[in-house]
Amino acid sequence: MFLLDNAVKFLVVDTAGPSVGAALSDGSFFRDDDNRNASAVLMPAVDKLLSDAKLSLSELDFVACVVGPGSFTGIRIGVSAVRALCYATGKQAVGIHYLRMLAYNKRADGYGKILCISDGSNNTAYIAEYDANRREILPCRCVAQESAIAMAKAYDGAVCTDERMAAFLPEAFAPEKDCGALVRAAFASADERVAYSLLLPVYIRESQAERDWKAREQNACIP
Repeated sequence: MFLLDNAVKFLVVDTAGPSVGAALSDGSFFRDDDNRNASAVLMPAVDKLLSDAKLSLSELDFVACVVGPGSFTGIRIGVSAVRALCYATGKQAVGIHYLRMLAYNKRADGYGKILCISDGSNNTAYIAEYDANRREILPCRCVAQESAIAMAKAYDGAVCTDERMAAFLPEAFAPEKDCGALVRAAFASADERVAYSLLLPVYIRESQAERDWKAREQNACIP
């Protein structure tokens, strides 16, 4: 378990990836790997974490959220929940890029550079590269899944993935089960607090619904 200075108290949630995660700065966490809807499990998990820690939302310094890229529905649920919590309590929010969060896997410590890969669905993947301090080297982009896998296999550095891409890259660092990377990323981003209204989702590509709509529009224009 990754423990932080108790002088900084925060809640951080992740609904962008295959698993729903929530954690407090003291290292206590919730993780759901059963692919249940984030809307059904997130807030009960948050309530239990706070109750078990004997903390109230008013005692937190900020509330953090993974803002994407990832599951379009999941991202909206997480961002909406955190915005509502911040609005109700007057707390500031922190947005965390999903791939940067993956880079905080403690097994990547000591590497000069880190390649992060997550599933983008429909045989695509999101990739981004960071230095040893988790500063961005290569901005996130969406590529063909086979291209991401080839890049990872030839990469001279640490490779961190989400759970789905880990199935294709067994030598890579899959997410820690204790939400350690989630907590570390939130702590590292504490100085990036913003008003809740500025917490916005990060979408690298269009949703399937948007692509379907455009396809229908294009077909309708064909004489």
